[in-house]
Amino acid sequence: MDSLRKAIKLLARTILPWPIRRLIYRRLAYRYIAKLHRPRDASRKTILIVNHFFDQDVQALARANKNYNLVVIDPTRLFRGARLFFSDAVEGLMAPYDKTDPHFLGEYRRECKLILENLVRFYNPSLIITPSDVFYWIREMIAVARDRVMATVVIDKEGTISPYDFDAEAKRIKDFAPFMSEHIFVWSERQRESWGKAGVGNGRITVIGQPRSDLLHHERHSDLNAYFGRWQPLITFFSYMDNAYIPVELIQAERLDWGEMRQQSHDEIYRMACVHPEFNFIIKTHPQQSDLDHLRQKYERENLRIIGGAAVAYELLQRSELIIAFQTTVLIEAMLVGRRAIYTAWDPHIRDLQEHLLPFHSAGEIVVADSSQMLWDVADRFLSGDGRDFDFSEPEVARRKEFVSRYLYQADGHASERFLNALGRFLS
Repeated sequence: MDSLRKAIKLLARTILPWPIRRLIYRRLAYRYIAKLHRPRDASRKTILIVNHFFDQDVQALARANKNYNLVVIDPTRLFRGARLFFSDAVEGLMAPYDKTDPHFLGEYRRECKLILENLVRFYNPSLIITPSDVFYWIREMIAVARDRVMATVVIDKEGTISPYDFDAEAKRIKDFAPFMSEHIFVWSERQRESWGKAGVGNGRITVIGQPRSDLLHHERHSDLNAYFGRWQPLITFFSYMDNAYIPVELIQAERLDWGEMRQQSHDEIYRMACVHPEFNFIIKTHPQQSDLDHLRQKYERENLRIIGGAAVAYELLQRSELIIAFQTTVLIEAMLVGRRAIYTAWDPHIRDLQEHLLPFHSAGEIVVADSSQMLWDVADRFLSGDGRDFDFSEPEVARRKEFVSRYLYQADGHASERFLNALGRFLS
C-alpha cells in the first residue's frame, strides 16, 4: 500500500500542471501551520525553530527555556513546494544560489511571504532559529522575515568539520550560498575559524558549545524500552551514509563510497546478536539514510532492532555498553561520556583519504578495528566478559580529553542556557 501511495504521488507530481502543483503545495503548507496548535503565552515572545534533523538540540533548548514560546516547524512539510522553483544543482549546493532564474526566485519569495504571513497570524514570532541558512528552501524566508524586522540566527549542528571540509566546504558555502543570517552560534573555536573562512565576520560568530550535549547531564529516558520484549545490556552500531565525509569531487569523479564496509558492519552486528542473545543490539541509521525498511527486513530479530530518526541518539549514548561507529560526532560524544567505543576503519580507501577524515585513528582511548574480523574479535571478547581491549594508558586517556575539547567547547550541560541568554539582542 505504501509503495502504491508513493507511486501515485510521483505520478501526480509528474503529470499535474506546474500552477496546480504550486497551489497544492501552498495549501498543504497552510494546513500544516493551522494544525500545529502550539499553545502560546501572550506575555512571552515566540521563537520559530526550524527542525531540520535537529531533534536533540530542540529537546535541549526546550528543557533550558524559561522565557519564550518555542514553536517547532518541520521544513519537509512547510517548504515541500520549494523544489518547483530551483534546479537540482542549486538544491545540492553545486551551483550558486544567486544564479537561480530571477523570475522563479521572485515567485518563491512570494510563496515564502505567504507562509510567513500565516505563521505570523497564528503565532506572531519574533525570531527564527535554524541549523543552517545554506538550504535553498530557507533563504527567501530569511529575506522576507528581515523585511518584517524579524531576525534569523543559526545554531550550527554540523560542528564536527573534517579536515577536508574545513577548507573545501567553507569555500563552497562562500561561493554558492553565502551566510545571510544575523548571527551564528557554534560548538568550538575550530568551527569559528571554519566559518571565518566561509566569509562570516568574527563579530557574527559566538562559541557556546553543543546544545544537545546538555542532554547527557540529565536523567536517562526510557524510550528504548519499547523496542525489546525485555531489557538487557545494549550494544549500538551507528550506521551512516555510504558517502560520509568523502570529498565531493571524488564522489562525482570516482564514485567512491563506504558501502562494502558498512554492509560488512551490519553483517557483524547481526552475527553478534545471534551469538549473544543475552545482549540487545540496535543499528541506528543516519536520519537521511534511505534503506531503513530494507535493513529491518534483513536484520531484525528479537534482540536486534533497526531504528531511524535523530531523537534517541543521546539515550543510546547513555544506555549502551559499547558504541560502534565510523565517521560521526557520536564517537566524540561517546568519548566525552567515557563509553567504550570501536571505530570501524578497514575500507581500502581510508588510507588514501585519511588526511581528509576526522582523525579517530589517533584520538586515543578508542579501539580502531582495521578489519571486520577485528571488529568481531574485540566485540566478542567484550560480550564474553573480557574487556582488556578497552584498558587504556594514561597518555591515551589524555589524548582523548584533548581530542574531545578540540570539537566540543565546555560540554558542561549549559550550552543551551548560553544560547538562550544571548538571544535578547536579536528579538524584534
